[in-house]
Amino acid sequence: KNAKFLSEQESKNDPEDEPFRSKYKARELYKEISNKVKDRLCERSGDESDKTTLLTLSLCVDQLIALNYMDTEELAEGEDCLMSCLKRIEESKLNDAVNLHINLLNQLGILWSQRGSIDKSLEFLTRAENLYHDYKKNVGDAPETYLELLEQFEGSDSETANLRCVSFESVHTHTLYYLAQVYGKLEKSSLSAKYCRMTLHRQLQTGDFNPVDWALNAATLSQYYLTADKFMQARHCLASGSLIFESSKKDIEQLSEQEEELQQQREADIDRCWIKYGLGLLEASRDKMLSEIQQDDDNETEVSTKEIDCHAADHNADKHSEDPTINDDNKVQQDEEEDKSCQQFSLELTPYEEKVTDKFVRIFDDARKIFLFVLDKINSAKKFYSLDTHASDAVEIIQDNSRAYKLLAFFELDMNRQCKMHKRRIGLLSSLLKELNPQYYLLVCRQIMFELAETYSEMVDLKIALIEMEQTRATLYSTNKVNKLVQQSIEKYQDYVNSLKGGKPELPQEFPETDVRPALVAFFCMGRLYSKFLEPEVQRRLAAISKSLECYQFVATYCEAHPSAAALVVSELSICKEMVTLLPLKMDRLHE
Repeated sequence: KNAKFLSEQESKNDPEDEPFRSKYKARELYKEISNKVKDRLCERSGDESDKTTLLTLSLCVDQLIALNYMDTEELAEGEDCLMSCLKRIEESKLNDAVNLHINLLNQLGILWSQRGSIDKSLEFLTRAENLYHDYKKNVGDAPETYLELLEQFEGSDSETANLRCVSFESVHTHTLYYLAQVYGKLEKSSLSAKYCRMTLHRQLQTGDFNPVDWALNAATLSQYYLTADKFMQARHCLASGSLIFESSKKDIEQLSEQEEELQQQREADIDRCWIKYGLGLLEASRDKMLSEIQQDDDNETEVSTKEIDCHAADHNADKHSEDPTINDDNKVQQDEEEDKSCQQFSLELTPYEEKVTDKFVRIFDDARKIFLFVLDKINSAKKFYSLDTHASDAVEIIQDNSRAYKLLAFFELDMNRQCKMHKRRIGLLSSLLKELNPQYYLLVCRQIMFELAETYSEMVDLKIALIEMEQTRATLYSTNKVNKLVQQSIEKYQDYVNSLKGGKPELPQEFPETDVRPALVAFFCMGRLYSKFLEPEVQRRLAAISKSLECYQFVATYCEAHPSAAALVVSELSICKEMVTLLPLKMDRLHE
């Protein structure tokens, strides 16, 4: 009891120059107890039951010593102590000490994870998981908890049985939690998500969890389902997290300043997960529609081939009765079974789930509902994550805001309204760029420059399309508008390229590996943009074409000097080489 107090309570008051003073004192007490138990064990030679109890007690205390070593960052000593306990428990075949056995394996899993040996950590944790399932299958009833040997417990038989059950299930829940972390580090996302969901479900069943942590873990789990386009499961996790968080949310008057800030941060973190959900659903809906359009185009080009092959297919129908869609059907069935196997949290989530759909959208009005939901979450998250206090997070939220307008524009059929949405993006990103110091946020500034250039370019295409739809000669106003947008896009691409100079007057002979593709794409896009100037005067047209040629030539020359770069810009390089040949001919014709 004294050792536990020193380790868990008194240690919080240890001075900075002696951070483990109380832990060391606790260790001495544990070692004293361990020696006494071992002496008693050596004295007993008759009663096997008594010897088993003493052996189990000895292992319990030695495990506490091992954990003490780990707390004081003496991992080698902690490992030796844990391995010694594990060897003794396995040699003695203490079936009733399975709770302790699993806990030892869990601790070894944690230790090797801390050392970066993830495969070895997985080995111990998998053994712990299997040990739990074997015991449940072969024995059934919960085993003794080692706390019974260390702490006095007064209660009825049913209360004791309940304590053992809670302890046994808790140690297994910890195993699942650690497995989720380990699979995540091994980049096995599906398994990590599976074990995370099992952990959350078990915690919810027992009520043994921290509500804020549970809510954030549920929200984080949703992000895995987003990557698999499983929006029903993603929304369910987010709604569950929001419900648990809101139900545990405390009034500001009850919180210290630090607790209030932490509560606000966690609320903003959950909001950000909802933002990613909405953007993911809009993006997946867009990609699905684009895929269908591409598939329709491919089907049209293959009609004649299918008609020719029709006879052969009919002739061989009896020989090949296998349904050609069987693989797809099996895949769908597997996905449905997997979805059903994912346990739903037993919570009333209607108020949260009805705020946003989990289905793909196809029309503007449905997309706009998701957009407005995302916008609400963005405004909520901004209350905590501001540029003044959390610059990096605030930047990402503003970029998400721009992305929301971009995705909404895809569903808008009116090109004038599309332009207005892109203009909102430009306003957001331009204001953000002015606030950031490139000296500290160079990579972010480059991202924003590139996105601004792309946005201006999209507006150029829309304005030209509007002129072509009118089927009349461009007015002076529309011409100037297009030319201004072209110039603004080129300037932003050039700002990005200039940022690669590193403060020097010229570009480097070779770009850093991560900058090769974006840099070459910037030159390619500038080449394309120079050709979009609407210039009635021949000399100005020639000047623009000359600039376009320079940009295309840069890409071709760079890839010739650095062959590995060619693989990064295959389609762009092909066009650049073609334009390097064609543009001089076009200039010659204009001279005539």
